[in-house]
Amino acid sequence: MIPEERRDGLLNMIKEKEICAIETLVTHFGVSRITIQRDLTHLENKGYITKIHGGAKYRKQAQAGFETRFDIRYNLNYSKKLQVVQNALQFVNSHSTIFIDSSTTSHIFGCEIMNSNFDELNIITTSPSLISEAMKKPESHIISTGGELRSYFSMLGGHLVLDFLDKVNIDSAFISAAGISSEFKLTTSNLELSNILQKVIERSHEVNLLLDSTKIFKQAMNAITEIKNCKRVITDSGIDKEAVKAIRSLGVGVIY
Repeated sequence: MIPEERRDGLLNMIKEKEICAIETLVTHFGVSRITIQRDLTHLENKGYITKIHGGAKYRKQAQAGFETRFDIRYNLNYSKKLQVVQNALQFVNSHSTIFIDSSTTSHIFGCEIMNSNFDELNIITTSPSLISEAMKKPESHIISTGGELRSYFSMLGGHLVLDFLDKVNIDSAFISAAGISSEFKLTTSNLELSNILQKVIERSHEVNLLLDSTKIFKQAMNAITEIKNCKRVITDSGIDKEAVKAIRSLGVGVIY
């Protein structure tokens, strides 16, 4: 198990139990005490946990809402996000225009694309973090939607984004969300993001939903669209097989 996967597992275990003893973590992950202590220091520095005597405690503010600060969300379920991204790369085509949203999964996806060999690929994005990464890859063709910076969500928003999207044609959109509800609706806690993604879906030839398996049948406040308006759901191997069957029965592909 690579360190990122182990830390991902540590965080999920501490989140579930709220407080975990170091010895419990050592036994569960089969590594040394010093390795666990280093991992806990890493997670504490990221703001996810608080180290206490003999163990660690989950920080309650880190779980408030579906879409918390970008830097907190980035490492949550990181190994699952990597699997989603690797599964999604096969649906990127050279000589096309794609849209990538401002989610953490999409950020990882966009970075992988820029490290790959795609010819004449136009990437439209609302992600300031992805635009920043593109500064290191001058051969990449990144198109910003413009708009107002929403620092809390690390996204560009406002009417300028919608005005821009009204004027473009998108071959493939790669978007994420807070979750898929039990009624098979794509949902988010951010109303502005919902409006932007609705416009993206309207302007796209096909829509790919990048969603790790922890978000299946998890509902947020605002509905974006029915999942049947997506071409496929791209997730990880942790998805429940009954969920796969249910989504496919709606005519939507599931890649895992």
